[in-house]
Amino acid sequence: MIHIQSALGISGTPCYVYDQRKIRSNIGQFSKISYGHKSIHFASMANNNATLLRLLKESSIGVFVNSMKHLAIALNSGFGPEDIIYATTGMSADDVRFLASKRIRLHLDSLQQVDIYGSHAPGRSVGVRLNIAERSKDNVLSAPESRIGMDRNDFPLLLARAAKYSLKIVGAHVYLGTNITSVDTMIEGTRHTLDMAMEFPDLEYVDLGGGFPVDDDGRMAFDYQSYADRITALFAEYSRLRGRPISLILEPGRALFGDTAVFCTKVIDVKERAGRRFVCCDASISLLPRSIFYGTYHPVSVLGKEDDTPYESPTDVVGSTTYSRDYLAKSVSLPKLEIGDVLVFKNAGSYCYSMMSHFLGQPWPAEVLVDDELVPRIIREREVVEVHA
Repeated sequence: MIHIQSALGISGTPCYVYDQRKIRSNIGQFSKISYGHKSIHFASMANNNATLLRLLKESSIGVFVNSMKHLAIALNSGFGPEDIIYATTGMSADDVRFLASKRIRLHLDSLQQVDIYGSHAPGRSVGVRLNIAERSKDNVLSAPESRIGMDRNDFPLLLARAAKYSLKIVGAHVYLGTNITSVDTMIEGTRHTLDMAMEFPDLEYVDLGGGFPVDDDGRMAFDYQSYADRITALFAEYSRLRGRPISLILEPGRALFGDTAVFCTKVIDVKERAGRRFVCCDASISLLPRSIFYGTYHPVSVLGKEDDTPYESPTDVVGSTTYSRDYLAKSVSLPKLEIGDVLVFKNAGSYCYSMMSHFLGQPWPAEVLVDDELVPRIIREREVVEVHA
């Protein structure tokens, strides 16, 4: 990660530091797909920083949102209704009415949503979410286990209700999973989706959510070129079968920002006991919370000591709270540490800041972007907490 030290100079710790050049490189991975009818919509729950979203907008990337709050952030970041896809497993009638009035593209998740939307916006075109198996790394769910989307057995009722309200089902949307490392698995899920979508005569596009990996140890190489070649051939053949171009929408989340940022925190205390070392930092698991949800810790190093000899004892990195589960890393190999050393956690650009909470009462950190000219600037200010006597 470039120029961490200069970023820390304007923000202090803890903080998130993003590499704009790496963001542009990740965006470029999707340009390898030569299929002529494609678009990219970033899943904003992975990172909702407005500055970063505007970078995507400048690169002609749209946004996928699943809440009214994220919709507001997207609109305030410069995205128009035509750039936004909205889908969630629950929508109130008031939300549906608002979304319909703004002409936001909706993907309906249930028969109930079809009734609500059809009664508010009869005669419109709409997408639907389909229920398929999720093949996330270390977390495979069969279709019946997944709560997302409509089952194939729902299709007769779905088509009947769409006809009742004169709705045209023009889009099919699935969640393939996350951190999928196998191109074969991605293509298999896509084939299944296209087969299900054959039942929609007015189909115009297929939206493939999730998928692309960021490996936690930084060594995984997903074969984007192989994926690009195979997904292009698959959609070209499917378009031939349907007799018209069927557009491909890809909906990456973690893959666009995951490995573009680090989380930096300062060592403020060290304890030794029973052949183990506990290193306390000026952060907590509430500020780097991804491991709570996904069960994996982020790779960590020490700024300026990356090549130093490892300390004789394994190290646990802990937060400055009394929460017994406040571990940012366990049993890692780190060099000798002193008060003031900066710990750098990799792959912190997605599902990190966006998942933070106030649970442990710590002020939220700043976010810093190192731009194309290697100049750092704060893109989200540190939360300030004032304590009065």
